[in-house]
Amino acid sequence: MESKTKPQIPLKVDIVYNEQQELLDLVEQEEFVTFMYEGAIAALKQAIRKNKSECVMFDIINYNFKVVLKKDHYKSFLNKAIKHYESIENYPLCSELVTLKSRL
Repeated sequence: MESKTKPQIPLKVDIVYNEQQELLDLVEQEEFVTFMYEGAIAALKQAIRKNKSECVMFDIINYNFKVVLKKDHYKSFLNKAIKHYESIENYPLCSELVTLKSRL
């Protein structure tokens, strides 16, 4: 049986590329976008649970940069995440995100 590990919150990422086109190609890959949404959603859930005024979604280690979302933008992010998961037909997660958004 495969064990699932909890994502690290915030998701720590190293962004390394040789040419700008490599980075542009990466952000177009569905697997990468979904991976980033998974990390961001885990961080957002934790921020909501702890009633934080902001959420650190990503820590870009090699650039010493953090992506932070203010509480008044949580719903907007969730709307985008819902659209993403609708596009890949992950309706159970869409439903979970709609419920999460309604709690805000």
